[in-house]
Formats: sequence, structure tokens, C-alpha cells
Amino acid sequence: MSAFEGRRIVAAVDGSDVSREAFRRALDLAEALSCPVTAVTAIQTRMPGYRAGYFSLVDRHILKELKEFARDVLDEAWQAAAARGLAVETVALEADKEIFEQIADYVEQAGDAAFLVMGSYGHAARDRRILGSTTERLILEIARKGLKVPVLVVP
Repeated sequence: MSAFEGRRIVAAVDGSDVSREAFRRALDLAEALSCPVTAVTAIQTRMPGYRAGYFSLVDRHILKELKEFARDVLDEAWQAAAARGLAVETVALEADKEIFEQIADYVEQAGDAAFLVMGSYGHAARDRRILGSTTERLILEIARKGLKVPVLVVP
């Protein structure tokens, strides 16, 4: 019996190049540990400074585009896993909460994560710091919640 039996690799994906590399590493881990993989992406449905009238219509269009983008990101993950002969579960999270909060909540509720794998930064890599803000905040949230899941951050 493996120490990882009944557990899975959770990979946070956002469609960025770094996220794609992190997902490849998640697939490597899954193969090595014989664990299933779950690709998770999240969108925030609360638009900052909600506006009424004409602008609420614009916001609905933005939300629709975000949902389509999330679906495309998860489809890409599914295809990458299928190309390696692996199955992947895909999960699209959608809530008013920040993205890092949604992913931490998902990991906590799932309770069976052997690892959380994510890229060191996503699309907003303006500063190109070591860690992007969402990655940093997700790591801090995992620690704050006291979750006992190793986090692999892929550069």
C-alpha cells in the first residue's frame, strides 16, 4: 500500500505558460505516485465596484468571457493529460471570493490532496517576482488554514 493511495494531485491552472509547466509536473507526479490528477481553475464573480445600468451589462459579458476562458483552460489540461494516456478531473470554481481563497477552500473540502501544484506566477507577471501575488496568497492561506498538503511551486 502506497502512502499516496486514495489521494490525488491538485493542480491550479490559469492558462499561463508557467501554469502549463506546473501542470506537466503535476502529471509527472501523478505517474510516479499512481495518483489521479484534478485540474482546478477559479474565477471571481464579484466585479469590484459593481455598477448598475449599462455597465452591469458589460460586466455580464466580462463574466461570460471569464467562464469561457476557464473552460478553455480546463479543456487544455484535459488534452495534455489525454496525450499522456492519463485521466484528469477538471473543476471550475466560481464565487465572489478571491481566487486564492476558492482554491484553498477546494483543497480543504476535498481533504485528499497529496500535493497542490501551481506555477510561481500567472498572467499578471509584470514584476516577475519570485512568486506572483495569487501564488503567494494561496500559500499563506493554506498555512493559515493549517492544511497538511505539500505545495509544489513550479518556476
